[in-house]
Amino acid sequence: MSPTKYDSFPDGLKLSSEDEYGIVSRFAGTIRFPTVSAPEGFSLEPFHKMRQYSTTAWRNVFSSLDMELHGEASILLKWSGDSSLSLDPVMLAAHQDVVPAGDPARWSHDPWGGEMFNNRIWGRGTIDYKCGFAGMLEAVSLLLAAGFKPGRTVYLSFGHDEEIGGLLGAQAITESLQDRKILCSSVLDEGGYIYSDPHGAVTAEVAIAEKGYASFQLSAEAVQGHSSVPPDRTAIGVLARAIVALNESSMPLPEVPEEIKSADWLQTTFAPTILSGGCKENILPGRAEVIVNTRPSPGSSVAAVLEYILSVVEPLGVKVELLDNGSVSEPSFVSSTDTKDFRALKRSILNVVSKDTGFRCGVFPAATDSRRYSRVAKNAYRFMPVHLDQKGIGALHSVDESISTADYLRCVKFYAQYIQRTCR
Repeated sequence: MSPTKYDSFPDGLKLSSEDEYGIVSRFAGTIRFPTVSAPEGFSLEPFHKMRQYSTTAWRNVFSSLDMELHGEASILLKWSGDSSLSLDPVMLAAHQDVVPAGDPARWSHDPWGGEMFNNRIWGRGTIDYKCGFAGMLEAVSLLLAAGFKPGRTVYLSFGHDEEIGGLLGAQAITESLQDRKILCSSVLDEGGYIYSDPHGAVTAEVAIAEKGYASFQLSAEAVQGHSSVPPDRTAIGVLARAIVALNESSMPLPEVPEEIKSADWLQTTFAPTILSGGCKENILPGRAEVIVNTRPSPGSSVAAVLEYILSVVEPLGVKVELLDNGSVSEPSFVSSTDTKDFRALKRSILNVVSKDTGFRCGVFPAATDSRRYSRVAKNAYRFMPVHLDQKGIGALHSVDESISTADYLRCVKFYAQYIQRTCR
C-alpha cells in the first residue's frame, strides 16, 4: 500500500504545541461531566450537558455528520462515504458513562475536575472510556479539517450505559441498525491495551474475543438452631465447602483458534462476590447464599458453565440458580484476523507505538458494548493505545484514574489513522 499524506497523521499536519494543548483541553472538558450510570437509575442531565459541550468543542464533526439519539442519551454519528463503492460501513464505538468515583477525599485530584497536571489528565473516565469518546471525535475533526473523505461510511457509536450492561444504549443503537438492515464490516471498541510484563517487555494486545458474563446464586439449607450446639452440617459450612471446591477446580478449556490459544485470561473464571446468611451471632441460619460471578471463555457457553458448577457443588447439597438479568451474555465469537480492517488496525497500532513494542491477539476478560454491536458487525476488535500500569485492567475503575497526555494524543493519532486506512 503506497503512503499517503495521512500515514504519519497527525504529525504530517504539523500540529503545534498549541494545537496539542487544545486537543488535550477539549478531552479534559469531557471529564468534568459526571456521566455516571447505575443499575438503580441515574440522571441523564450530565449526558445532555456533555453532548452540548461536544457539539461546540468539535463543531465541524456535529455539523458535518448526521446525528441520531437512541435511548435518550446514546449518540450515533454517521459519516457518509462514497456510495458508488458499495463497501460495508465500519463502526468505531466508545461509551460516555463512567462508574462512580467514590469518596473524592481519596483522590489526589478532583475526580470530576479534568485536571491537567504532571503530563497527565486526571479524573473518572480518563481511561474508561472518554479517551475513546473524545479521541474519536478529535480524530474525525482533524480528518475533516484535512479534507479527508471516507471511501465508505463510518459510524461513531457512543452508548450511555455500558457500565450497567448497555441495554438502553448500545442495544438500542444495534436494534435501529438491524431494522435498517445495516451490517458493518467490523466494530472497534475498548478492551485491548498496551501491557508491560515484569521483565519490561511492552506489548500491544488486540482482543479479538471477549468473555461472556453470568452470575449464579448458590444456596445451602440446614436446620436453624442455637449456635451453642452446632450440628455437623450447617448451611454456612456447606456453602463454604462449595465455594472452596469451585475455587480449587478449573473448567476444561474449549477449543479455540490458534491466535488465542496461549492468550491470558482464556480460562473461565468463578468469583464469589456477595455472601449472605444469618441474622444474629448466636443463631445458626437455616439458609446461606453466595453470588458467584462467572466469565465464560470463548468457545464455552453460559449453559456449559451452569452444568459445570452443578457437577462441582450439587454433590455437596448446594442448589444453583442462574440470575437471569440483562447483563447475561454469551462469550463472543472469535473475530477474523484475515480482513482489511484487522490489517488496517495492526498497521495503525504499529505506526503509533514505539518500534520495540510487540504485538499479539488476546481475549478481553470483561464485557464491552461490542457484545451488543456484534449483531451488526461481521467482526469485533478491541483496542486503545493506552499503557496500563502495574494495576493492569484494575486501573480502569481505580482511585486516581488518569491517562498521560502522550497516550491521549496517541489515541487521537491512532483513531485517525485507522479511519483513513479502512476507508480508502
